[in-house]
Amino acid sequence: MVPVLIEQANQRCRQRLREAFAAFSASDSPQKRLEIDTLDQLPPADRIRLPFEDTQFDWVACHSLLEHYNSHERQVRFLRELMRIAHKGVFVTTPNSAHPLIRWIRPERDVSLLNALDIKALVDVLPGRPEWKLGHLRMYGFKAYYYLMIWKPGFTRETPSQ
Repeated sequence: MVPVLIEQANQRCRQRLREAFAAFSASDSPQKRLEIDTLDQLPPADRIRLPFEDTQFDWVACHSLLEHYNSHERQVRFLRELMRIAHKGVFVTTPNSAHPLIRWIRPERDVSLLNALDIKALVDVLPGRPEWKLGHLRMYGFKAYYYLMIWKPGFTRETPSQ
């Protein structure tokens, strides 16, 4: 019963994260968006390069995959790659390493789970010091997921409601 309740709460969180991305990338004009949400969409860790042109998409989202790169350097390289292909901004979600139920949410052992300070350290080394904001979603009273919103220079900042 408990695992079912946790999975249902986790599904609600993932849906709310997708809604937050939709709000982050909302505009009156048509937008070209890319959502990366499966492992087979990730480039190999030894050669982090996505098969897209520079600024090919207005908005790029990556859902719960950043933690699959097991080093700070690779995570930074992946964020830079997302920034390369985005024209307006990037939205990245990741589970919180400090959530008490994290091993039920993310049972994989080969992931490098992040906390808010880890995410700040990733953003601090991005070129150009882009404008960014870190949001979160709670599950059972604890921060379960973080979402990182990064705006490229020249684009207005719209913050999705929590």
